[in-house]
Amino acid sequence: MLVDYHTHPIGHDDADHSKENLRKFAKSAKERGVKKLGIADHNRYHKDFKFDNIRIINEEFSEVDLLVGIEMDYTPGNEGAIFNFLNKLDLDYVIGSIHYIDDWMFDHPDYTNEYDNWNIDQLYAKYFSIINQAAGSDLFDIIGHLDLIKVFDYHPRRDVIEYAELALQTIADNNLCIEVNTNGLNKPIGKMYPSRALLEKAYDLGIPVTLSSDAHSPKRVGENLNMAKNLIKDIGYKEIAAFKDRNMKLIKI
Repeated sequence: MLVDYHTHPIGHDDADHSKENLRKFAKSAKERGVKKLGIADHNRYHKDFKFDNIRIINEEFSEVDLLVGIEMDYTPGNEGAIFNFLNKLDLDYVIGSIHYIDDWMFDHPDYTNEYDNWNIDQLYAKYFSIINQAAGSDLFDIIGHLDLIKVFDYHPRRDVIEYAELALQTIADNNLCIEVNTNGLNKPIGKMYPSRALLEKAYDLGIPVTLSSDAHSPKRVGENLNMAKNLIKDIGYKEIAAFKDRNMKLIKI
C-alpha cells in the first residue's frame, strides 16, 4: 500500500490545477502503485486552486483516490488568520510546515548565506521551538518534513533529539501525524526527512506516519516511497495514516 500525500501541481513553470496537469499527476500515481494521491499545494498559491478539477479527475481514476489538501506555512502569532483561512476551504487534510524563521526562507538556495550568521545549535533550537508551537496550534493534521532545517547539510553539535524531543511529544499529545518525505534525497542533504533517529523516537511515542514524495512534477510522484515504506517497517510501523475530511485513519502497509 503506497500513499503520497504531499504533491505540488502548482508553482513551478506553467504548472497549474488544470485538468490536464492534474491528470498527469494521477496517471503517474497509477503507474507507480500509489493508491491515495494528495494534492497539497502551498497556501501562497491559493488563488489558483481548483478543487473542483481535483474531484473531476478523481472520478476518472478508479485505481487512485485523489485527496484535497494544502501545505500551510506556519508562523507564530498568525494562528487566528491561519484558522480563518483554512476554515473557508473544503479540505481532506492540512500539512503544517515551517519554511521561514522570522522573514528568512531558510530552505531556499538563494539565502544560504544566512546560515553563517547563526550558531547552528541555536538555529536548531529555534526551528524546533516553532515546530512545537505549530504542533500545539490545533491547526494541522500532518507536520511536514519534520527536520527540514538540515536541508543544506548543517547539523548541530548536540544530538538532534535534544532539540526535537519536546516538539515530538507535542505532536504525540495532539494526535498529529508526521510524514516521511523523500524529497530530501534530491537536496544537498541527500537524505529523507526526518532522520531515522527521529522516526524511531516518533515510533516510541506512538506518532503515526504517512508517506510523501513532495513531488513538484508528475514524474516524481511516488518517488522513493518504497524505500520510505521499507524504512518505517524496519523501525516497527505496521500502519500508515490516511486522511479524509480532516479525519485520520490507519491502514496496514
